[in-house]
Amino acid sequence: MNQAHTRAMEALQPFVHLATSTNAASPKFISNLITNATSSPNTYVFGELLETPAIQALRSTDTPAEFQGHLTLLEIFAWGTWQDYQATPNLPPLNAEQTQKLRLLSLLSFSTTINPITYTSLMDALSITAPAELESLVTAAIYSSLITARLSPATSPPTVNVTSVAPLRDVKPQSLSTMIMTLTQWETRCGDVIGDIEAEIANIKANAAKRRANEHARSVLFEKTLADFNNNNHEGGTGSRKHGAWQKGVGGPGGNVGNKREFNADDFDEDDGFWEQAPEGFDGYSGVGSRMDIDEGSGFARMGMGTTGSRHAKRVLGKKS
Repeated sequence: MNQAHTRAMEALQPFVHLATSTNAASPKFISNLITNATSSPNTYVFGELLETPAIQALRSTDTPAEFQGHLTLLEIFAWGTWQDYQATPNLPPLNAEQTQKLRLLSLLSFSTTINPITYTSLMDALSITAPAELESLVTAAIYSSLITARLSPATSPPTVNVTSVAPLRDVKPQSLSTMIMTLTQWETRCGDVIGDIEAEIANIKANAAKRRANEHARSVLFEKTLADFNNNNHEGGTGSRKHGAWQKGVGGPGGNVGNKREFNADDFDEDDGFWEQAPEGFDGYSGVGSRMDIDEGSGFARMGMGTTGSRHAKRVLGKKS
């Protein structure tokens, strides 16, 4: 419970005690009790006092007319405003303390509906003629912990900016149905919001579970693929080594097959006819020896002995002895 509300309830308790402990109280006693309760500097809630049988007895038709207005006055202090007092006839006059109290309570009600409040609107609602008087009232409300506000007299127009209001007004019985309807609508909206939040949470959980399942499936597939690769590599290792050794042996000492071929003229029974069919004047080979390398590439092409631009394998030729 708010501290200001607690203090106000404690300040009201002596008046509630007087109203409940007095048997067959006269209307004059009850009217004086109402005047004292509304004039007390710390009483801002009056609902508990209103509910006592002694106060409600003023509604009787036997109550003199001069005291009947006190019950209505107490109701205005409980949930009404200064404007309600001004608009209601046959109410008892207010003393200075009651005037200050009702204006403070009216300021609480205005602060919950309008913000910021202009000086002009507040002065009209509270029947205040001077801005200094209004500023004094707002300052008193701030120091009494009724509101938290800031005065802005230099703005155009001057305003009172209220940031918080103490829960010190009683609830009018006629407004209970409206409050119940408002709270019911608020409860429905809260239920809709909670349903949307729960649906979103369920959707997030489902998506997270789906992602985890996909990640697990990818992990299993990767491990299976890696295991198959390792098995295939182990089984094919021996054959690959043999195949590599066979390739190395074919190419001769270097293990590579090139474009050069080596021949020995003594290995053939017949002359290959090169010397008999050599071009005329081609004597440069006689002193070279029985074996020599002849590149049948571009060199022969320049000499007119091969096709231009073609490359042939190099052969080792020799003349039979």
